Amino acid sequence: MRKTLIALFLLAPALAQPLPEALKKAQEAAGVALARLEVEAKAKDLDRLLQDPLLTPLSALQARQALALAEARLGRALAQAESEVVSAYAQALEARLQRALAEKALEVAELSLKATEVRVKGGGATALDLLEAQNRVLEARKNLELAQRGLESAQAALENLVGPWEPEPVADLPPLPEEGLVANLLAQHADLLQLRQSLELLRFQRGLLDESFAAKKDLEALEDQMASLSANLDNLERSLRVGLKARHAQLGPLLQGVKAAEEAYRAAKERYAAEEKRFRAGLTSRLGLLQQELALLQAELSREQAKHAYLKAYYGLLASR
Repeated sequence: MRKTLIALFLLAPALAQPLPEALKKAQEAAGVALARLEVEAKAKDLDRLLQDPLLTPLSALQARQALALAEARLGRALAQAESEVVSAYAQALEARLQRALAEKALEVAELSLKATEVRVKGGGATALDLLEAQNRVLEARKNLELAQRGLESAQAALENLVGPWEPEPVADLPPLPEEGLVANLLAQHADLLQLRQSLELLRFQRGLLDESFAAKKDLEALEDQMASLSANLDNLERSLRVGLKARHAQLGPLLQGVKAAEEAYRAAKERYAAEEKRFRAGLTSRLGLLQQELALLQAELSREQAKHAYLKAYYGLLASR
């Protein structure tokens, strides 16, 4: 069990608060708790069995295998719980930003409506222009209501996993994992381990049979089982390796997407700062400033969505064990 937890610690990246604290709540997930109880039960079974003076090598092997498999399943349960926390955390944070964006869009639409009303009175706009401005306000209000409901739903999903929580933007992302991560995940994969153990058990049983006393058909049947199981193991490992490598290969482009989104956000921030100076100097209207602020919020949302796409793919890869 200790080896499994150490491996998880080495694979898990260090992130900015408070996501790391939220990830600790994965230890309390129902699936993780059940898997931990199973490990403790198998460990006790092994300790009890090892004290039996009539212990056979076969029984000892089976007990050790049961403990190792329980530990692998605990590692899988914890990694999957962490992946679920990351997804819910990202969704809640994005929902907050989407609501802020919807609020700003409504503010822009309402100010634009007031400007249109003034223009209509002055003869600079038509009744159709006014109707379109009114429709934009109604649409913005509808979008705000939808964003609020989305936030409530996302926040409830997050709190269902970690309790009351106020998600904050993630400052630092984990670096791209090395190629060796795929091999590590395959070595820890619970399904592969179960097949390896079954093959090991068959080989052990084959070693116990004496050709002088065992029927040839029994030996051949056992060897056929071993060959079939070995082929299944190779096929599953090959299939999993292809899938894991594909998921690993996606991380690089996603991280590049984060860099592009960060550059776009910095550019939007500079444009907003310039527009704010122009507004203070009386060179632009408040509506123009609000529209630039809306663009800045959109760039911020895009940046966080890019980060979250990388994080979800990263933790999703770790959970593929």
